[in-house]
Amino acid sequence: MIIHFVRVTTDEREHRYWAAATTREEAVDRILDQVPEGWTARLMDDCGNAEQAALAGMKPGEVRELSNWPLRARGQAS
Repeated sequence: MIIHFVRVTTDEREHRYWAAATTREEAVDRILDQVPEGWTARLMDDCGNAEQAALAGMKPGEVRELSNWPLRARGQAS
């Protein structure tokens, strides 16, 4: 299972980061189903693997918001 990462932009132009244990084709739509209407989402180039999914405890089909996205701390995503 591959984890896809999605950057969500709020109405206030803030970014939030989500993970989706779905197919690449489903990732953005599944996350948009979870956020308020009007927010946008973009699939990121980064993706995880089964080991990361096991550590995160994600199950196939699950989506979740990431409270502490590691790239934010390094200033690589904004």
